[in-house]
Amino acid sequence: MKDRLTTSSSFEFLDYRALQSLPEEPMQGSLSVKTDAFWSYCGPLLRHPDDLPSSLHDWAAAALSSSLLPLLLPFLTFANEFLAKNGLNHYWLTIRATKATSEFDKPRWHTDDMFFSNGPGGLRAPLARREVAGRADGKVKKPSLDLQTDWKLCATLLGPSTMFIPPEHQAAARATSYSAKRALATDHTCTSIRCVGCAATADAVRDRLADELEPLGMVQAAPGECSVFRIGEDRGAVHSEPCMSGGDRVFVNVVPGKRDELANLVAKWGMGFPRSWWIAPNVLRGHELT
Repeated sequence: MKDRLTTSSSFEFLDYRALQSLPEEPMQGSLSVKTDAFWSYCGPLLRHPDDLPSSLHDWAAAALSSSLLPLLLPFLTFANEFLAKNGLNHYWLTIRATKATSEFDKPRWHTDDMFFSNGPGGLRAPLARREVAGRADGKVKKPSLDLQTDWKLCATLLGPSTMFIPPEHQAAARATSYSAKRALATDHTCTSIRCVGCAATADAVRDRLADELEPLGMVQAAPGECSVFRIGEDRGAVHSEPCMSGGDRVFVNVVPGKRDELANLVAKWGMGFPRSWWIAPNVLRGHELT
């Protein structure tokens, strides 16, 4: 990544509003979440408001109390410019709206998988190969990577921001996470995308890391800031969803990629490219970008 993260850094907070000479505090107004829902888009950068798929507006009407555009567009403008400066012109963009919940009162410390990896954890990995990284026999399967990027961006438009272990403790947090996975993993082959063995291990790892990483503290992006951070087990930023019991949250996730990587990925799921779609309770509709 150009001119952003040093070799030893795993994440950085960037004030995307200041770079566009916008007011310091984003105006969230009376925005609230009506129902848990997400919207996704996979394709070229959405550079202008007219480029936004109609499905985004349908999703917002179903999930939110008012328009998201005043909050979304400044971040999207920044993300588009950031990716373009790094030679990237396509992304996987996801907006997730969540009602207040106690699900993350206990942190879920983790690093994100390499998105386009053919190895364990990557979305291109065959199901049978998506095994827990730490095996009971002490051997760790290293993925064979064919990546365009090892970083991503995220921003919280409403509610609390993603939690990160402070930079000076990231290496220790990754080591602790690795040790916990090795100690608690079971050697098994996944037979379902919702594997019971993987879920049990993930719960045990989550419990242990919540206790062991608590003394390290945490930091969060301020309103109007986004996070750019590395992914992958070796250098990825250890982070967690924030406590959301106090109110609603709207979160944006941006995964950069090559056109062919993204097109091939959605093709495996029977989708065209570019593609946008959304899911919300009691609304069973998909939307293809035209």
